[in-house]
Amino acid sequence: MKIAVFQANPIIGDLEGNKEKIIRGYKKAKEDGADLVIFPELFLPGYPPLDLVEKEEFRKAVSQCANDIADKTEDAGLIFGSITEDYQEVVGTGVYNSALLCYDGKIQFVQSKSLIPNYDVFDEVRYFEPAKKIQVHHFKGEILGISVCEDIWNDADYWKKRRYEIDPVQRQVDLGASLLINISASPYSYGKRKQRYDMLNLLTKNDRIPLVYVCCVGAQTDLIFDGASMCFDDKGRLCMMGKAYEEDYFIYDTSANYEEVVNIESSFEKEALDALVMGLRDYGRKTGFRKALVGLSGGIDSAMVTFIAVQAFGKENVHVVLMPSQYSSRGSIDDSLKLIENLGISHNIISIQPVYDKILEMLDVVFKGKPRDVTEENIQARIRGVYLMAVANKFGYLLCTTGNKSELAVGYSTLYGDMCGALEVIGDVYKTQVYKLAKYINRNGEIIPEEIITKAPSAELRPDQKDQDTLPPYEILDRILQLYLEEQKEINEINEEINDYDTVYKVLRMVDLNEFKRKQAPPVLRISTKAFGYGRRYPIVQGWRK
Repeated sequence: MKIAVFQANPIIGDLEGNKEKIIRGYKKAKEDGADLVIFPELFLPGYPPLDLVEKEEFRKAVSQCANDIADKTEDAGLIFGSITEDYQEVVGTGVYNSALLCYDGKIQFVQSKSLIPNYDVFDEVRYFEPAKKIQVHHFKGEILGISVCEDIWNDADYWKKRRYEIDPVQRQVDLGASLLINISASPYSYGKRKQRYDMLNLLTKNDRIPLVYVCCVGAQTDLIFDGASMCFDDKGRLCMMGKAYEEDYFIYDTSANYEEVVNIESSFEKEALDALVMGLRDYGRKTGFRKALVGLSGGIDSAMVTFIAVQAFGKENVHVVLMPSQYSSRGSIDDSLKLIENLGISHNIISIQPVYDKILEMLDVVFKGKPRDVTEENIQARIRGVYLMAVANKFGYLLCTTGNKSELAVGYSTLYGDMCGALEVIGDVYKTQVYKLAKYINRNGEIIPEEIITKAPSAELRPDQKDQDTLPPYEILDRILQLYLEEQKEINEINEEINDYDTVYKVLRMVDLNEFKRKQAPPVLRISTKAFGYGRRYPIVQGWRK
């Protein structure tokens, strides 16, 4: 069977646009001789549609578009993800996350998702019911076992501990499936693609059955979908794989011999940069922004975000603003100008000092007798936020915030100051990882000035300030944060490795106390297993670690 894989990028709620993508793709694949054409999970409404699913008018529009698509089909089959409803259902939502198989002008077969995830960034239990039946479908000499995303992530041979009691794909194998098809919208984090490969390799090898795994690509606000769709033969060999972080189309012939694909996932540096560039580009494209604005400080974080913005939008569409104060070093300004020259972007230099002096003068009557502290530091950051928002509003820029994951974790950022913006581009990248990315970017020649990489990090909000005046060394801080945030370890477990109880306690307390800031932060592009945002939900008020 010749199977056309469309690794495509939908826009949530753009039913007409997504519908036309499916129809055009189907026609192209049919011209190319495909017997079966496949699009990803929930491609028609876009994934994740969230509370749009609760709107009856939206569900009806999705159903109408699905029928319009089916009406265009001929003898070649077409599978795509959509929403279906059971109008007889009186308990639960009656709404399903479904794979539709269409041919000869009709929707001929529907297999809904059986395993409804409710962890991390997934909240599908809120919207969808599990499938009532797990079935197979005879089509052109094959017995198709069609499943949706999570249904294939519960293989008993791969997982030591499983989330669910049932294994829908094993049920289809038991029903005689000769070809497995899984349509997916699987959010990416580093290491996820290798994990997918290992799981699917074992499944196809053990069950001696070929598999076509079609994954969504693109970014939806904070979630990044890497594509890299996979086709396995009945020996578990990976025969074809889609491009990473790009739309792709290819035809997999189940009767052909292919050279085995062995390169599954690249280095962290390449994967992270590719993911962040696509994430920023897609966020801009899907929200109507074509230009980016960054506040450039002379530090490594703003330099990194500026580089990513140039890759996402092009140098002609990136503008930066330097906003020095009396505490800004000459080196920071010179380093920023060198980066600007290296990247070929436009800039302004606007001093915050006159405004800062005036604000202090006006507050003097209120602050009388009070020594200077972090308040005055935050005023500087908030002036910069005002400047940046004004420029963004005036010229229609997408303002990118520059905080990294380490800073967001411990609150080393100013609310309504450097947290102003539409998107946290590197908010899921630890400080030590930012340095790794910078060195990778410079692997063939200097782009980010070496002075920016080697200087001691500083907010430059008071004389001779250094990050390490307040925080542990970033190597220690980041390891504590990884253990706490991503590995779900607690203080005693973390201290077994760090061997500095006071420092561990201090860091964990800072994380907990600054939840109120993160609740007001822009969306964070997710590239780890536990990013700040929708997938990490902790109360602002919590009194157990005083």
